[in-house]
Amino acid sequence: MLGRDSRLTPSRLLAAMVLLIFAPSLSSPAAAEKTAESERRTLDCSADPCAALLPGASAFRPSERGDHWEGLDARGEIVGWLALSTDFVDVKAYSGKPMLTLVGLDTEGLITGARVLEHSEPILLVGIPEKALTDFVEFYTAKPALSRFVVGRTLEDNAFSVDAISGATVTALSQNITIVETARTLGAEVGVFSVAEVRPGHFIHEETPWTFAQMLEGELLQRLTVSEKAMGISESQEAYVDLYFGIADPSHIGRAVLGERNYDHHIGKLAEGEYLLVVFNTAPGSFKGSAFVRGGIFDRIRVLQGLREITFRDTDYDNLPDIAADDAPEINEGALFVLRGGRFDPGEPYDLVFLGSRYDKRGAFSREFRQFSATQQLPDSVYHVEANSDEEPWRQAWKSRTADILLLTTFLGLVVLVFVFRRHSMSNPDSAKRLHVASLFVAFGLVGLYLRAPVSVTQIFTLQESALGEWRWSLFLSDPLIFILWLFITGVSLVWGRGVFCGWVCPYGSFNRLCYSVGRRLGLPVFRVPPRIHRQLTRLRYVILFTLCILFFWNSILAERMAEIEPFKSTFLVSAWTRSPAFIAWWLVLFAASFLVYRPFCRYICPLGGGLTILGSHRISPPRRRAFCESCKVCSRDCLPGAIRPDGTIDTLECLSCMNCEATYRSRDLCPPLIGLDQLAEKSSLTAAEEAKRDRLLIEARDI
Repeated sequence: MLGRDSRLTPSRLLAAMVLLIFAPSLSSPAAAEKTAESERRTLDCSADPCAALLPGASAFRPSERGDHWEGLDARGEIVGWLALSTDFVDVKAYSGKPMLTLVGLDTEGLITGARVLEHSEPILLVGIPEKALTDFVEFYTAKPALSRFVVGRTLEDNAFSVDAISGATVTALSQNITIVETARTLGAEVGVFSVAEVRPGHFIHEETPWTFAQMLEGELLQRLTVSEKAMGISESQEAYVDLYFGIADPSHIGRAVLGERNYDHHIGKLAEGEYLLVVFNTAPGSFKGSAFVRGGIFDRIRVLQGLREITFRDTDYDNLPDIAADDAPEINEGALFVLRGGRFDPGEPYDLVFLGSRYDKRGAFSREFRQFSATQQLPDSVYHVEANSDEEPWRQAWKSRTADILLLTTFLGLVVLVFVFRRHSMSNPDSAKRLHVASLFVAFGLVGLYLRAPVSVTQIFTLQESALGEWRWSLFLSDPLIFILWLFITGVSLVWGRGVFCGWVCPYGSFNRLCYSVGRRLGLPVFRVPPRIHRQLTRLRYVILFTLCILFFWNSILAERMAEIEPFKSTFLVSAWTRSPAFIAWWLVLFAASFLVYRPFCRYICPLGGGLTILGSHRISPPRRRAFCESCKVCSRDCLPGAIRPDGTIDTLECLSCMNCEATYRSRDLCPPLIGLDQLAEKSSLTAAEEAKRDRLLIEARDI
């Protein structure tokens, strides 16, 4: 891979990594076709386990909409419905992909069962057994879909508490939302629930009516303009219809459009779950249509919201002759519609659809129809959706792990303080070593065994996928401990290098280092890799990193499996008896080697360490060096990673920031130039030779 004379410089590594992450051409057509095929997955009760999830049904048939199936009993009556989660919700799990889940719902609004049909969760693919996911999903059986479900413990009397999947909290949170929201949306579509029950919220009113300009600027009125050319009437770009539309329920909007008395009259007639929609036109054409008569429907105007289509009859309509706001334009026609039946959700975006028609000269009554639409989303300042932690898994994750977050941030903050004030914390070599050992124990015990938050190369995969696809902060926020650790890693790597994390905080690296210390106390032999072989082996971690990242573009599941070269899951996340013999054997090999070789996995194999080395290759504040270091070998003898070069400089790629060299640098008992200066300072008078020696020592003791 590298020529005999090539140098693996930090700049070359950084350029290679950037090229790798942001090279879309690496994505294979086969992978794209596979993704597209997965997205086209449809429900088929003749092949999917529908009977198991809807026990009361003896037959199944697809619905008229085609997005769910109906379950029928022996008499042919509907007893429930089944749907795929991907047809109703878009909840991405930790992998960045949705978990394809089949959900059943009965006529009473109870979840009759759920089953995960496909997923790409790495922790479930190679770590935690599938039974953990199966047990988690079965909890929802026979529970009311409109109940509140909390992943983890809760003190709420009216909420169901479901245990998280140990080691896969983010997956559990995402699956909770997938099941519940699929059942609720399905129930709203088939009429078991009203939309108001599914997404509670309220309008925010203001006393003073807004001006027309304020409504446009605040996006409370949306605009749909259709030209004569778009209609096929002529080549003119003049507007055929110029529609303004919006929800008129907020008092400062409704009074500005309808006038005070008219608004009070119509708002007082609304039943629960009904809303006012205003539509008016400033162009010569018509959105009502010449064929509209009393007793009929408005075929030219309808509302689409997700899978719901809302049409209007004459009983839903009132004429709107003008707009009350003083600065409003003159209108050609206007209408006030009532959105009925509890099928409209003001908190979700919706489309106003205009179906235009023109005489096509093909026959006496022949007409051509063209459809146009525009979307409106009411801003939060007008309609507030009440908080529902089920809708945002990352918020629930942060709330449920408050104590763990506090413990982790306290530990990381103390490590940062050690390096910020290293002039004092590293002033004594013995104290510095004790401080380092204490950090290793805390990292292994707290971060690894208790919090179970080892950072992994799989998170680099997530970064790759997000950089080339949809960037979602919620994905990174979904695991608060990992998110905090990556913020810490990024900051300290840029300032002091990757060694602050790898050498002080990484739980597996700390475990390796402690094993090596135990080996020394037991008197086990030390095996030192010959320098020439050592230099070649240090490049292996970059080869592994680049191979895994490239492989991820072709086959993400295979890449996740190959990432098991990291023994982190076997050490902290997964019980040993659930692992395959190959994983156990690999873990034992690394464990045994750690007693004889200084951190063999970290220095030669770890792909994550390779990535962090690239990140911290141009650190701002490396350990301090003196001019004398080129000829002195005191620090080199105590540098276990072998990161000090023959000329006394430090190899950024190999340094693990143990800071032994800096403690020696500050020690007046160990650093030769400082020792010599102190000896000369004790004399009251100096000979010319001693003064020359002092001057030489001062030069050697200067920083470089």
